[in-house]
Amino acid sequence: MSIEPESYNNRSSIVYAMVDCNNFYASCERAFDPKLEGRPVVILSNNDGCVIARSEEAKELNIPMGAPEFKYRNFFKERGVVVRSSNYPLYGDMSRRVMETLRRLTHDIEVYSIDEAFAELSTNTYTDLEEYGKIIKNTVYQWTGIPVSVGIAPSKTLAKIANETAKRNLLYNGVLSLCDNAGTDAILKQMPLQKVWGIGHSLTIRLNRYNISTAYHLKQKVNNKRWVRKHLNVTGLRTVLELNGLPCMKLSEALETRKGILTSRMFGKPLYDLPDIQEAVATFISRGAEKLRAQGSVASNLQVTLIGDKFKDPKSKYKYGAYTSFKVPTAHTPTLIHAGKRIAAAVHLPNTKYKKAAIMLTGLVPHSEVQMDLFDPDLYTQQQFRLMECIDQINTKHGRNKAAFAATGLHRKNNEEATWKMNQNFLSKRYTTDWNDIMAAKTE
Repeated sequence: MSIEPESYNNRSSIVYAMVDCNNFYASCERAFDPKLEGRPVVILSNNDGCVIARSEEAKELNIPMGAPEFKYRNFFKERGVVVRSSNYPLYGDMSRRVMETLRRLTHDIEVYSIDEAFAELSTNTYTDLEEYGKIIKNTVYQWTGIPVSVGIAPSKTLAKIANETAKRNLLYNGVLSLCDNAGTDAILKQMPLQKVWGIGHSLTIRLNRYNISTAYHLKQKVNNKRWVRKHLNVTGLRTVLELNGLPCMKLSEALETRKGILTSRMFGKPLYDLPDIQEAVATFISRGAEKLRAQGSVASNLQVTLIGDKFKDPKSKYKYGAYTSFKVPTAHTPTLIHAGKRIAAAVHLPNTKYKKAAIMLTGLVPHSEVQMDLFDPDLYTQQQFRLMECIDQINTKHGRNKAAFAATGLHRKNNEEATWKMNQNFLSKRYTTDWNDIMAAKTE
């Protein structure tokens, strides 16, 4: 199999930019609360458990990732650290705005993660790539309030390295191009091997035995492709070629389809009663089904797991789960909820404390490839498909759960919170996804 750079049609002028949002979660919070500028900010995990994101100021205070909030509570107060609960609807929408901005500024993009994207730039269009990188950086900040770093290079692997260098070295002010840059080798000599895209921890240890410890050392192996194939396989050879500025990976036009969908949450407080647990399971299934339909798939299997207190008795069982299969794969939320509640009832034990629940949709296949059975009562009918499509469109346009199922807790009165809801004591407003939280100018 050939892994030499692809022969693009008139693509010799194409280079790649890696655009990475700086301290993304903290930056989203700052975009709507300028008073947080210059202050240490930490974002907590579900149920306000531990630190999952930090601003630069928080990193300078040596607050580690994964720091439990309850252990650092006094430290946060003493050092003036601002604490925020994770606000995923806000972060997801801000990510979408950043990506839409990049689409308007570049030829094409590949969304790599919630805060990173590769983009194609043409040297025929942009003669001064570093200057255009500054335009991208400034425009994204002006339009969204999110600061970004931009790395530009002939290949995606070098673009990642350029981005990492631009972000960490104040000399570059957030933008660095390695296209025809005489200082590229000097940068690669300072780049530890484990920071090279595609080189993991175990591979780093293996390569260290051959005195390969930097990106530059690995780049030099381009003259010994047989050795690279033997020790690093085809993927490793692509990395070596990319370090030499030879593009072997073009942009992916679509995100990879999931092979399984997991939705899992810790409860706000331990649960004992089956109705509360079934309500949580129904909510998780509803969210999983939305993701399922978003990628155009249907599920063949549903697994539900209830998780108790594993510390109460380490020798006793604390996970209780079961699964069911559907004769015809489905993405019909009521069908999935009915099956999930039935499983939860079957595995639930009275007087047992449960701290978490998880649902897993597996056996995913494209909806267009399902073999229908006219006489099957569980058939995912065209009418059901249109109903689910309509509900998804309503929620996309007007916000999550504007159209939902009673099994997820719509029967509650006086807006009382479900007993299983996550603790979010430091939650900021959903400024861009909830009409009630949209910022409005004050009038006298």
